Amino acid sequence: MHGTALVAARSLLPLITQLRDTTESERRIAAPLVDALRQARLCRGAVPASLGGLELRGIEHLELYEMLARAEASVGWIVWNNALPCFFARFFRPEARAEIFADGDWLYASSTRPSGRAAVTGDAYRVNGRWALVSGCELAEWLALRCTIEENGAPRMLRTNVPEVRFVWLRRSEVEILDTWHTGGLRGTGSHDVVVKDQLVPRRHSLSPSDGSSLAGTIGRVPIVCNMAAGYGAQLLGMGEASIAALVALTASKPVVDPGPTLGERPAVLTAVAEQRTRLAAAREHLHGAVARLWTASEQDKAADLDVAAVYGAAHHAMAQGRAAVGAAYALAGASALYTSSPLERAHRDLHAMAAHVIAQPHYLEDTGRVQLGLKPVNPLYLV
Repeated sequence: MHGTALVAARSLLPLITQLRDTTESERRIAAPLVDALRQARLCRGAVPASLGGLELRGIEHLELYEMLARAEASVGWIVWNNALPCFFARFFRPEARAEIFADGDWLYASSTRPSGRAAVTGDAYRVNGRWALVSGCELAEWLALRCTIEENGAPRMLRTNVPEVRFVWLRRSEVEILDTWHTGGLRGTGSHDVVVKDQLVPRRHSLSPSDGSSLAGTIGRVPIVCNMAAGYGAQLLGMGEASIAALVALTASKPVVDPGPTLGERPAVLTAVAEQRTRLAAAREHLHGAVARLWTASEQDKAADLDVAAVYGAAHHAMAQGRAAVGAAYALAGASALYTSSPLERAHRDLHAMAAHVIAQPHYLEDTGRVQLGLKPVNPLYLV
């Protein structure tokens, strides 16, 4: 499926570029592009083949995200965001998983913020809450929303100071989408707030990593969240490559208005192009190597905490190198990068919007250091 996915993604690049302004102005992926993504099943890379998914392996995900983000960050972001709920489907019982992934055209959205309440009501939950930054919520058929479980009017505690938290899955028709996504970057992701009021959700449509995987094979065993971090890093590598390419293209067209060398003859530009491309390539190799080793270990059911930590470390290194490349290209382009017609202007905005995501925060690197010191991570999702 890997080659098929990349061929399909590559065939979409002209359409992605053609619809960039529509995606930006409508604050969601342009409709013809959504249809194309559905047809190619690119949002179902983490869905098992038995359920009509692509069941991509680690590096295959990374190559897909990087290619799409290089063309349009919002498209890469939506495809990447679909992976988390699809990976988490391993924690469903088989019957529920088959139900929620029954239609190959369905897309998914999620929030890991535990900003909802799910009150136990027989064999169901009464769900209320509001979740922010739910990317792709308008496109999704199912939304996985994280809730604190309540019983008898109070949080149900697993142990002292640790309430039970579960993802509850609702149809888009069961949630209210608030038009809150008015932002500078990642405008095309439609990351609105969603509200749920008194919806009764059967317990079989909820899950927690503590339920354990019911899915056989590597896709049912490989750690999830570190792979999401790797996918984030891959997107930034793509944006970094696109930004350096835009700078190179600008050297052929930018007029000289001041005495001195042309843009393409300036030492700072020449050095930056060589240096940034080398750093991006090195970061890619490091990231791909760490992810490949993790998937190989998972295939043998031997993945260790240090394997997970290595992926987080490589992912955050890739993030840093991608940011540096975008920043360098933007700065060296001068006033040309200020205009919305410039790919660098869009990349600069998107980069800073992406930086707010939880997976890019320093506490993941702090937990990586803890694991490398033989300690336990603080974040309960770190090893999931």
